Parts: sequence; C-alpha cells; structure tokens
Amino acid sequence: MGITKRLLGFHGIGFALFVLFAVFSYISLSSYQAINNKSIELAHKIELVGDLQSLIHKTLMPPNDYLITGDIEERRNFAKLITETAALLEKMKAVANKADDEKTQAQEIEKGFIELQQKALVLLSTNNPTSNRKSSALMKEMDAFGSDLAIKIEKLHNLIWSEMDKHNKKTDAISRRLFGIFMAIVVIVLFGSFFVGFMFKRKIALPLLELTSSANLISQGNLEHRVNVQNDDEIGLLGTQFNTMAQSLKEKIDEVKEYSASLEKANRRLDQNILQLYALYNISKNLSATFEMEKLLNQVVESVSQALKLHRLSVMLVDAQSKELKIVAGADKAQEARFRLGEGVYGIIAVIGIAEMLNDLSAHPSFIPTEGLDDDISSLICAPFKGRGQVIGLLNAYRVGGETFDEASYELLIATASQVGIALENAMLFEETKILAITDGLTSLFNRRYFTERLNEEFERACRYKRELSLVMMDIDYFKKYNDTNGHPEGDKLLKDFSMIAKKIFRSSDIVSRYGGEEFVVILPETGKEMAFTIAERLRKEIESTEFAGGKTQPDGRVTISLGVTSVYEGLKSADDLVKNADNLLYRAKEKGRNRTCA
Repeated sequence: MGITKRLLGFHGIGFALFVLFAVFSYISLSSYQAINNKSIELAHKIELVGDLQSLIHKTLMPPNDYLITGDIEERRNFAKLITETAALLEKMKAVANKADDEKTQAQEIEKGFIELQQKALVLLSTNNPTSNRKSSALMKEMDAFGSDLAIKIEKLHNLIWSEMDKHNKKTDAISRRLFGIFMAIVVIVLFGSFFVGFMFKRKIALPLLELTSSANLISQGNLEHRVNVQNDDEIGLLGTQFNTMAQSLKEKIDEVKEYSASLEKANRRLDQNILQLYALYNISKNLSATFEMEKLLNQVVESVSQALKLHRLSVMLVDAQSKELKIVAGADKAQEARFRLGEGVYGIIAVIGIAEMLNDLSAHPSFIPTEGLDDDISSLICAPFKGRGQVIGLLNAYRVGGETFDEASYELLIATASQVGIALENAMLFEETKILAITDGLTSLFNRRYFTERLNEEFERACRYKRELSLVMMDIDYFKKYNDTNGHPEGDKLLKDFSMIAKKIFRSSDIVSRYGGEEFVVILPETGKEMAFTIAERLRKEIESTEFAGGKTQPDGRVTISLGVTSVYEGLKSADDLVKNADNLLYRAKEKGRNRTCA
C-alpha cells in the first residue's frame, strides 16, 4: 500500500469520527433545546397560576369595600380587576394541555370566575349597601364562592407541579442516556485517535525518522551507512535512492582522496614554507615595534608562542660576570633558576651555540628537569641566539602532554632565534645609548639634564599630592687645591671614588646626580628634612673618615665635603627655588668653615 492511500485511510477514519461526534452533538443539542422549552413553558404556567391566585383575591376586595363604605369608586376598581383576570384566564387556556385535566380545570375556573363576576356585579349595583341585609348575605355567598374558586386554582397549580416533576424525571433520564452515549463516543474517539496515531507512527513517522537520520549521517560524511528499507511505498523507494546515492558518492570521494593525497604531499612543504615566512614576518614586525628590553622580552614570549602554537616558552640570557644563564621572560614559576654555562642541556647548548630538538628527553643524559620550568614537558627545542658575534641567550620552546615537535617547528624556531638575537642586540644598544644620554661619563651618576627633568616631575607630584620631597646639594671642599696639588687625573679619581661612596650611602630610590665640576645634588622623594639631614650627615662622616690618595695635602689633612639640605615647604613656587635654597645652604656651610651640613 502506498503512502498516499495510507494518508487517505487515516483521513477517512478521522472524518468518520468527526461525523459521529457531530451527529451526537446535534442530537444532544436538540434534546436539551426541547427540554429547555418545556421547562420554560411549565415555569410560565406556574407563574400564571400564581398571578391568577393573586387577582382572585384582589377581585373580592372591591365588593367588600363597597359593602362597607358604599363608595362607587370600587365599581371602577372591580371593572379593572375583572378585565385583568379575564385576560389572564385567556392566557391560561392558551397554555393549558388540550387532552388532560389541566384543560378541564381551567374551564371550571373560568366558569366559576364568570359566576363570581355576576354576583359581584349584583352587589356593586345595589344602592345603600351598608344597611342592606341582602347585600351582606350576597357578600358571604361571594366569599364562599371565592374560596371554592381558590381551591380549584390550587388544584390546577398542583397539576402543573406534578407535570413539572414528571418533566424533571424525564430530563434526568435523557441526561443519563446522553452522558452514556457521550462517554461511549469519547472512548471510540480516543481509541480511534490512538489507532490512527499508532499506525501513522509505525507506517509513516518512524520510516521518515529513519530516512532523516540516515540522510543526516550520510551528509556528515558517513558514506558506509545505509538506510534500512522496510516498506515498498514512496518512503522505501526514497531510502533505496539514498543508498544508491551514498554508494556513488563513496566511490567518487575515494577517487578524490587518492588525488588529494598526491596533491597534498606535493603542497605540504610549500605550505610549511609559507607559514614559516608568515610567522617570521609577524615576529619580526612585533619585535621591531620596541627597543625597550622589558617590553621586547614580553613581546618575544607572546609573538613566538602564538606563531608556533607553543605550550610554553622561556627566554634565557647569559650573565657574563657569573657565567650563568638566567630566565628573563616566560616560565614565571622558575624565575630564580640559574644554569651554569657548560652544564646541563641549557648550559651545553649555550656554549656550543648549536640548536637541538629533544623529543625523547629520557634518553638525553644531560637533561635534568627544573621544577616550574620543564618538569612536566614531553618535548623541547633549545635555540641559541647571538649578539655581537657570540651567544647571548637561549630561546626554549616546550610541549606537554606527550606532544612532540617536527622538523618544520625546529627550523622555524632557529630562524626565530636569529631574529630575537638581532632584536635584543638592538635593544641592548638602545639601553646603552639611553643610559649614556642621562649619565655623567666620569662618575656614572645621573647628569644635570636628567636631574632637572626628574626634579621638576618630583616637585610637581609633591605639590599636587602634598608629599614630602628633599634636596641635598654638596661639593668637595678645596677641590681646586686638590687638583692643583695632585693633578687632574687624581682629581678625576677622587670624583669617581666619591661617587661610589655616595651611591652606597643614599637609597636606591634617591636620584644622585653630578651637578657640575665637584658639585653634586641628590633628590630624595618621600623624604622629610630630618631624614634628609641624617642621610647627608652619614655621607659627610663617611667621606671624612675615608683615606683618599692625596688627602693629606688638603688644608684639614683629609678630604671633606660641605652640604646644604632643603625640603619642599608652603609657598615654594618652583623647583628652581628649591635648588636655590639648597645652594644657599651649601654656601652657608662653607662660610661656617666647611665640612658641615646646613639645613
């Protein structure tokens, strides 16, 4: 059976269930409509009987009032009530059943009402009824007749209520029967829906789901998968076509793979060369962006790690004095580690100057793991880089988790190390040039230009943030005499020796500068006058107690210095004023006999 016929069959079952439910709904609505109309009719009858009871009672009131008062107005009231009662009786006759006791009872009530009306008219036509015994007797007769008429109306009322009870029982029976039919139809509809859903899932939905899942697997490249064809309908035919298509695609893809393998083999080397050139270009571009050593080293780690997709990278520099390699970038957990030249993997490679790739670290006798650096690695490349014709450091690349390096990575890291060496050599030259620009050539202290720049910065900061700042100005006593007596070479040596002592006495945060000739000046940030004076005195005493060559030729028999100490205070307008104050204090120290500190 085809899928179209199955769908039409499901549609037919659904339509039949709908028709069954629609017919039942129509019958139920019709039944309830008839019941509702009957209920309205009976309620109307009961209402009419109640109104009739009230009017009969009201009809007896005008004759009674007339008998008592003799007021002829009661005749008009009686006529009005007679008219209303007659109209109500006509309505009763119209709604009364034609073949039962209701009709008979309504006729008797109408006949009794006519007789009551006649007796009342006789009474109302009597003149002077208040003293007329005949009228009183007639009134009693009317009252008795009215009571009899009320009994007949009550009987009619009971007949209608009896009919209402029968109607309610009939309504209950119809409701129970319709409810039973409704529940049966609901069960039939539910069963039919379940059956249609079950058959739809089994014959259509599941085969379509199987076809969709298989198509998805095939589209993802699983060309070995085949659709499980179970039906001979349109879905089964489509599954067969999918299997044929998958087989055809597999054959074509196998052909393409064979061709791609040969093409990939031919292009792999070219791709590697392009990647190496591109990586080198990016690394060179990044390394040429700065000449500052610290920024350059950080740039090396970042750029090389990204280009080679490394797990870790470290940069080591050779310390010529200690003959050791120290880590200057990367491997933050092992920053304090040191490696002697000629010892271990790093020290040996730094000495021989030839890069090495170690994919089997356990087989290398010189490899000793260092915690935080290479204790968890699986492969290592050490590439030395040179500056000024000799090895100045190592570029070390690491892989972890069992991964290893290939020849392309090895070649790229060697080329990168060469670029790093050039960049670091330029950075070193830049640092040397920078240092020469701000230091005094003879004493290696900061020069006057650098002192002026820093004093302006520190003065502005101290004024803005209300911080302490002191300045010490000093010079060597009788330095001209020392030069004239001992010669200029000895004078230069004295300046160097003095500078070395000053560097030791003052703190690393203090800026010790040569101001000119034998005159020196020191900036002391975050320092008050008392502390500045204490440090200045310490220097003065240290110089006084030091035996300098040629010191005995001085007027005091030893080399001494004079110092002026000043600090930032309220009302000081510029850094130049601070320098003038220190200079004035230095002059005062000299006036007072030299070898002293004035603050």
